[in-house]
Amino acid sequence: MSGGPHESARRGAASGSAVVAPVVAVRRPRIARHTEQPPAPPVPTPADLGVLVGARADGDPAEAVRIARLADELGFREVMLGEATGHDAFALGAALGPGPAALCLGPLPAGVRDPVTVARGAASVAALTGRSVGIALAASTSAVVEDWHGRARGVPATVVAESASVLRGPRSDSGMLAGLPIDFTGALVRTRGFVCALPPSNAELSVLAFGAELTEVAVARADRLIVPIGTVEHLARLRGRIQLAAERAGRPAPRLAVWVPAAVDPDEDTRRDLLRALLPYVRAAGFAGMFTEAGFGDVVRLARSGAHVRSVVAAAPPEMLDAVAAVGSVAVVRAALGEYRAVGVDDVLLVPHTADTLTALAAM
Repeated sequence: MSGGPHESARRGAASGSAVVAPVVAVRRPRIARHTEQPPAPPVPTPADLGVLVGARADGDPAEAVRIARLADELGFREVMLGEATGHDAFALGAALGPGPAALCLGPLPAGVRDPVTVARGAASVAALTGRSVGIALAASTSAVVEDWHGRARGVPATVVAESASVLRGPRSDSGMLAGLPIDFTGALVRTRGFVCALPPSNAELSVLAFGAELTEVAVARADRLIVPIGTVEHLARLRGRIQLAAERAGRPAPRLAVWVPAAVDPDEDTRRDLLRALLPYVRAAGFAGMFTEAGFGDVVRLARSGAHVRSVVAAAPPEMLDAVAAVGSVAVVRAALGEYRAVGVDDVLLVPHTADTLTALAAM
């Protein structure tokens, strides 16, 4: 579909009935950080980008390792290793072995992965692979924490905050990831006396955040804040809020990262698959607000009404996918990624639909 109609509206908005008729797209102005239009940012290359693998619930861990190794070969800077129902991030990291790309393990549910488990796992992967290793924490869901693992979820932001305090400490060299023994008694997290026998990973700490509470946690305690999905306009506003919060806290602002689903020359089936993967976000309260602000309120209301997935996907205009994903020809995909960098996103992490997406982006 290179050069097709979907490529002409990268950041659109929509209005109209999402139930009966197609939604009419309305162009929205692009965000500019200055009163005068700055020069177009350099188009990101693999050396500027990260890749997320292993996060699909139905994913094959062997395929995740294959794509991660391909990302290594193609020169992508970072590989983020998610975990699903069939594998965990530490196993993927160890299986990947040595290579040039930095690894980020997670997002790990803080209500299940206690600080000792995280620090020991990070040190193990670093020792086995020789790579630079990072860790990402998340609040996760009640289904994962309470139903699957039988743990009390408590206040998710508190669990993430206290876990981050143990792992990272007030400085990058003062927490459990730096190999120091930590005695900590919080409201929901407690640990005493653990010292890992392996050299410390000195892992960078990321927090997966969408919403005020976890954003504050990331600003106060993390090296990086990762948004699981977002429009360019939302990321531009968030960059400003992070900076202000960091100034109030008297510490450097964490880097800002975003996951961006990506597909080169997708056919209609691929676009439907990508839209289907967005639906959990469309239904979730915070993300629903973002999609509504972007002009897709009719689709949000339909999705949250309990309508069948097929009905919601059929009602969603092409611009809804274009607003949060990079899809189209290689040039269009790379330009879309550049838009995130232009509004202050430090790390763009691709979620490739197939391995061919990475190969196509690296070839140009």
